[in-house]
Amino acid sequence: MQAIISARNLSISKGYKDEVTRRLAKLERLLPSIIEAKVVLSKEKHRRTAALTLVARHRAFRSEETAGDLETAVDMAVDALARQVREQKDRVKNRKAAGAPRRSPAAAPDRSSRPPDLEVHRVPLKPALLADAVAQFRASSDEFLVFVDAMTDAVGVLYRRRDGGIGLIEPVA
Repeated sequence: MQAIISARNLSISKGYKDEVTRRLAKLERLLPSIIEAKVVLSKEKHRRTAALTLVARHRAFRSEETAGDLETAVDMAVDALARQVREQKDRVKNRKAAGAPRRSPAAAPDRSSRPPDLEVHRVPLKPALLADAVAQFRASSDEFLVFVDAMTDAVGVLYRRRDGGIGLIEPVA
């Protein structure tokens, strides 16, 4: 993690910069994908402000805290960033599993209205020329073959007829 520390209206020592970097390193245990940390320390009258920005791989976190002394402001800002990182990790963990299909409620089929004896086959659509699809179908023992005609982009279904021949179902507009 690269730490960029700057100061406004005050000067900070190399030792204090190292201390701030050490405090930020604790956040790296929570979020190992931190790329950069930007710290702006400022002084206005009797207030000290610490503005921290963490840039991670997929997200940025920001915290700005004001206190009477600079150390307290930095501690509060680091604590706030740690809280934000933990909350984000909890949100990701509690989200729906990544491998599960995501469907809108309107697009989901109503499975309750299907007859219980209905057998459902899900097959991938493959683009192919009609002659290639027929050759593939003859070589297989399947009852049907669903394909996308490469010439017309229409879905076609090849099926075995009762007399042993092959039938083709094509949609018409």
